[in-house]
Amino acid sequence: MIQAFYPSTPITINEYAWSGYPLPQAVQDFEAAFPNIHVAQSPNQDVSGLLSALETHQYVYDSFRIQYFQLPQEVATGEVMNIAPWFNQYLSSLSSEVSPSALNLVSAGQKNAVYCIPEDFGPVAFAYREDIFNKYGLTVPSTWAQFQADAAKLHSENSSITMTVFPPNEPSADLMGLFWAAGGNMIVPVNSTAYNVDINSTANLNVINYWGNLINAGEVQAINLYTPQFNQELAGSEIASFVTAAAWYPRYVIQATAPGQAGLWRIANMPQNSTSSFTTGVVGGSCLGVTANAKYPGAAFMFDYFTTQTPQVLPYMWTQGGQWTSNTHYLQTLSYPNGTSVFLGNNSYFGGENIGLVYLKAQEAAGTQWVWSPYQITLQEILQEQLTEAAAGQITFAQALQNTETIMISYVQSNGGMVVGVGH
Repeated sequence: MIQAFYPSTPITINEYAWSGYPLPQAVQDFEAAFPNIHVAQSPNQDVSGLLSALETHQYVYDSFRIQYFQLPQEVATGEVMNIAPWFNQYLSSLSSEVSPSALNLVSAGQKNAVYCIPEDFGPVAFAYREDIFNKYGLTVPSTWAQFQADAAKLHSENSSITMTVFPPNEPSADLMGLFWAAGGNMIVPVNSTAYNVDINSTANLNVINYWGNLINAGEVQAINLYTPQFNQELAGSEIASFVTAAAWYPRYVIQATAPGQAGLWRIANMPQNSTSSFTTGVVGGSCLGVTANAKYPGAAFMFDYFTTQTPQVLPYMWTQGGQWTSNTHYLQTLSYPNGTSVFLGNNSYFGGENIGLVYLKAQEAAGTQWVWSPYQITLQEILQEQLTEAAAGQITFAQALQNTETIMISYVQSNGGMVVGVGH
């Protein structure tokens, strides 16, 4: 790859550094390894700025960082380069190292396409307060039926502690992760212009009815994440568990919000519909791609690979940036010079438990059926509105899902897409 893309004279590539990533140290390491390439990162901007820049050509970026769920909308503009030929020629080893689910996401729903190199990933697990579970005789649930029984028991014995929270403001994350784990989907590309709309599928409807029943019974609380109320309840020991605690959640949500609860939390596998199989979903994650009008696409491709998949940068991506790598091989093998595992070490906050092993298992079990569509950003806005109404008791949660599907079918059709199937 160096021989193919390393420039013989100095150049500068421009990277749209959404959320400020890759980290400055990763950029410095790249420039030290490849001194003929200087990297100019954009200010910390919202991803909408990238979409505007790509479509208007007001600014030429070579490399860009984006969340997986936003990638298909950018691809649909025609402004993202399909790097599959380079990926297959130079990075074929990643096909056996990176999570198959992550590799599926960077195809943007298109066959034999690669539009990004996966960066971080958010496999989910079950985080719970061991002391609360012990006090009220709750079982660490291996099935959703057991979770429901736990929620009912806790509510009957101490209604001031909620089993978990169901956040209406995070449909792109928590709810999608639950749909994902249940084998569901939302809008599935058939080709570049045709889609199957599976929003109100049986799998998704079962999930949302399950949570709607828990909320209506007062056993689960519908509150928005990261609000003062959420932070106060978490720090005040009023939340007993989280069912879609992504790999970054233990440190950057639980520990950061409730530092005084060290030793009380544990991480377990996600509950399942049955004990005969194990499948999980994913919450969050990003990738780096190359724009279609890049001035230096080869150098951008080098930069994207180096800052997302090399063992030189992965340790501080995790320790400084909270980025759980999509590379399952390095999750298992990467160690510090003293021999301590980067991702699979024991965690003192979680009672000395090796929580990384739980997330490794979750990553290996992430369903590969899930895809995002170019309409996902709008879908999430509509679903959030509907969920907020459902949480307020204005409509049922089942109606929220059906309403979202009805609105999105019209939206896809009015924006040039064909709905070739509605999967129920």
